[in-house]
Amino acid sequence: MTRLKNDFASAAAFQIGEAHAYRGENALALEWLEKAFAQRDSGLQWTKVDPLLNNLHGDPRYQAFLVKMKLDGDGRFSR
Repeated sequence: MTRLKNDFASAAAFQIGEAHAYRGENALALEWLEKAFAQRDSGLQWTKVDPLLNNLHGDPRYQAFLVKMKLDGDGRFSR
């Protein structure tokens, strides 16, 4: 993980967050998702449906992150 962070922190923050989430390291995963957000990482479009982030679903910080990204709704447009 250290090598991944050293070599790709500026280009793969979302993927590093995925790896931490998969390993059950929620705090680190959310830290890296925040970095990805700051970097405008294109991987963030998958945040709500990415199976590698399943360990985060019960974490209130993850729910707050979804709200921040405006991904907290059901995906339907309201009139």
